[in-house]
Amino acid sequence: MSDKLRQFAHNNKQLLGMTAAIAIMFVTLSFTVKDFMSYQNITNLLSQVAPIAIMASGVTFVLVTGGMDISSPSVMAASAVVGVYYMTATGNLAIGTLVVLAVAAALGLINGFAIAKLKMVPLVVTLSMMTVATGLATVLSGSVGLPILPPEYSGFFNKYTVIGMLIVIPGILDYILKGTSFGREIYYIGNNQNTARISGVNNDKVVIITYVICGICAGIAGIINTASISTARASMGPQSQILDIISAAVIGGVSVNGGKGRVRDACLGALLIVGINNVMNMLGVSDYYTTLIKGSIIIFAMGIASFRAYISAKKGA
Repeated sequence: MSDKLRQFAHNNKQLLGMTAAIAIMFVTLSFTVKDFMSYQNITNLLSQVAPIAIMASGVTFVLVTGGMDISSPSVMAASAVVGVYYMTATGNLAIGTLVVLAVAAALGLINGFAIAKLKMVPLVVTLSMMTVATGLATVLSGSVGLPILPPEYSGFFNKYTVIGMLIVIPGILDYILKGTSFGREIYYIGNNQNTARISGVNNDKVVIITYVICGICAGIAGIINTASISTARASMGPQSQILDIISAAVIGGVSVNGGKGRVRDACLGALLIVGINNVMNMLGVSDYYTTLIKGSIIIFAMGIASFRAYISAKKGA
């Protein structure tokens, strides 16, 4: 049994480290913040984590291939605005929800095609998409904003449904990434694109699909955020939110250089990031300092990853 435990600990260092950090945060807050560990507060916190965690799950697929996507918040807002525009025009909430996912997938497909087929730089492509998607959301929502959706929509996507989505969707994506041949191909590409191609992997197809998955995850986050405010607007996807998403992934051990990372750990990173945001808000800390702290966390996490890679390479030499 001890050998199995040691093997598990060795194979899940990131998971154990993230779990310990979250446990310390929760224990500390339970003693310093009144009613922090109450059922109401914990369920509210998890529902707040869901959009960031699901978008971080999609970004994890892209990062593992060695790519980058900074357009997720804008894609989330644009797809939600288009979906709500359709819902309020037709009254069909179910089809409107599918429209949100379809628009998000289409924007992800554009990103993937430009990067995989046209060989454009991921950062430039997704930066451009961020601008285009924000513009689309702003034009459609207008200065007045879109009408309020019927209460049935928020009632269906209530916080308990959202918590279920937080568990099920990343669980499925983590299985796809770690337990399928498609997932293995993603890791192959992230570790060495040329080797993956020689091994018979269709690099372009895999990369395009990862960006579509990233787009769909942004669409799911858009559905959750739409239900929480009963409408959609361009400001749903602030550009600063990408820092939370990337922070969650990097803290969760996803390498920005590709070839390493898990959806499961990125979601734990999202829980930690949202927890930090909540603590900063409760303490009345300025957003500027909060952004500074999160940026420093990214640099620190990347520094640790680089140091580990250096030590591993030195041992293997």
